Amino acid sequence: MKPDDYIKNSGKWLETNGFFEKEIYRTVNIFGNMAQVFSTYECFYNVTDKKPFMRGINSIQLWNDGKRWWIVNLYWTQETRDNPIPEAYLPN
Repeated sequence: MKPDDYIKNSGKWLETNGFFEKEIYRTVNIFGNMAQVFSTYECFYNVTDKKPFMRGINSIQLWNDGKRWWIVNLYWTQETRDNPIPEAYLPN
């Protein structure tokens, strides 16, 4: 999906409902110049909301060219009743 596709598919909903994402936990695995990050998140309609309306995990693959880290891929999936976030990816 290209950025313009994401905006086309989600932009109006995000503008109407609001969307704030907060990272609550992260794991990082690095081997050489590549890294895999799992970033557990909670989503809110408003920055003042106390209870999230959704949780999930962002999966981010990175590559280091010797000067900086580059995002190679970003994928996410939300938590569902049938697919709860494993304890290993939640804060203690």
